[in-house]
Amino acid sequence: MSILHPLVERILENRKITDKELFLNPLYDARHDPFLLKGMDVAVARILEAIKNEEKICVWHDYDCDGIPGGALLFDFFRRIGYEVETYVPERSEGYGLNISGIDSLKEKGVSLIVTVDCGITDVVEVAHASTLGIETIITDHHLPQAVLPPALAVINAHQSDDVYPFKGLCGTGVAFKLVEALIQKGSFDIPEGSEKWLLDLVAVATVADMVPLTGENRTLVKFGLTVLRKGRRPGLKALLEAERIPLMAVAEDDIAFSIAPKINAASRMKSPKLSFELLTTESEVRAREIAKELVQLNQERKIEGMRVAKDVKKRMEMTPTSDSVIVMGSQSWRPSLLGIAATSVVETYQRTVCLWGMDGGLIKGSCRSNGSVNIVSLMVEAKDAFLDFGGHELAGGFSVSPEKIHDLPLKLQQALELITTKGGGEIDSGGRNKGIVESSLTLAEVNDVAFDALRSLGPFGMENPKPFFRFHNVSIAGINYFGKAKEHIRLTLADDSGRKADAIVFFVPRSLFKEKLELLSVGDVCTIEASVERSYFAGRKELRLRIENVVV
Repeated sequence: MSILHPLVERILENRKITDKELFLNPLYDARHDPFLLKGMDVAVARILEAIKNEEKICVWHDYDCDGIPGGALLFDFFRRIGYEVETYVPERSEGYGLNISGIDSLKEKGVSLIVTVDCGITDVVEVAHASTLGIETIITDHHLPQAVLPPALAVINAHQSDDVYPFKGLCGTGVAFKLVEALIQKGSFDIPEGSEKWLLDLVAVATVADMVPLTGENRTLVKFGLTVLRKGRRPGLKALLEAERIPLMAVAEDDIAFSIAPKINAASRMKSPKLSFELLTTESEVRAREIAKELVQLNQERKIEGMRVAKDVKKRMEMTPTSDSVIVMGSQSWRPSLLGIAATSVVETYQRTVCLWGMDGGLIKGSCRSNGSVNIVSLMVEAKDAFLDFGGHELAGGFSVSPEKIHDLPLKLQQALELITTKGGGEIDSGGRNKGIVESSLTLAEVNDVAFDALRSLGPFGMENPKPFFRFHNVSIAGINYFGKAKEHIRLTLADDSGRKADAIVFFVPRSLFKEKLELLSVGDVCTIEASVERSYFAGRKELRLRIENVVV
């Protein structure tokens, strides 16, 4: 093993990573055997039989930035082996997962086998309905199974109680990739050895977007997936990066999280998920650029509408303040698909857990966001009688409520939070959060390209492998510049006693937890900041800078 940069050595020791070589250079061939996943053998045998008999197969995938890349991955695989398949992605108005009308439409098309991606694990009634029509179902999913599993031919999900797969953190697209690995192992396809690697760009996009742990096998898949992404072989992703002015050779996980994923998700929220699916599967560079341009516009509209809702909530809070620990508000005019971004903004303003709702087809649907003090799923479980349906993760969730019960929701959630606070068990597992740790102190002179490149070897960063940040003591403010349409971002020019200078950025100052401290700073002030080191390529200009995480005045 080559000599490590002192910063990298220090961080590996801080994080108690003992096998440093394997962590920094994961081996592609060290991936787990896909047949360790329960049901994989049955699923592969059935799909190969369907191919042999020229049956009509449908890939049914979810409409978010895990399900869409996963659906595209399976579609891409079947296209490469020369086998035509149907695809089905429900509109948001149809709801998450399988649905009866969609299954009926597939029957009319002659489909005899459905393979799900990122959905299906709770669809007991729908899978049973498909069976009555003579359609068999193979479920690939990563969401938590319930007590009763759907009566599918095979269920592939590492979270099943008797599943022995060593890694439980795969996203939906990751599970679909394991299915492709298994099919290639058992099938006799006329494709080059190792050709599945070209699908890893989709796995990387979904894994980062779905915020699953970036450890273990996920770290390997994303690391190699970013390499594939940088090759620019998928016209849609290449066009989206070009539209965002992100150079291919430098694309990183942050670009997926903040530039690619929101555009893919915008399609289902503002128009149709089929648009993003086409982006990821088109072989036409011209069409890819057209779709990328449209998705950028849709995402901008999504942000504007989401912020409009957030502004409405804040206005209501000013007019009728509430001391409740959970802010619950809604309107029949609010579009449910936009409430996540609005709730996030409200959480950042009031530092309270937020649930917002709107109307969709006569049903009330909403989004919850945690302020970090309570597990959203635990909160909704405690108030389960108030909902028709709910689900999500520690920090975010969605729900539906019957119109006659919506006025009870604020009290039910407040009572649920009080119960959780009293009896415990609703806390967020801090090990699973992407919360950074101050690794050590640095001087501005130590911020250079060599150090940055060394730090990048610790990536990809994300859940359970947070981006490291450092403490810079006694730096003086040599310049302050607000920028952005609403002057919502700030660039500080920092200087130290040696005369060394560095730029430091904070995006969306009003949402930062340290905005009051920032607003107190003036040129000439001396402070201590905590920041990560990043490289920007904005407008084609390469720049090394700091991203401020906290200010100590």
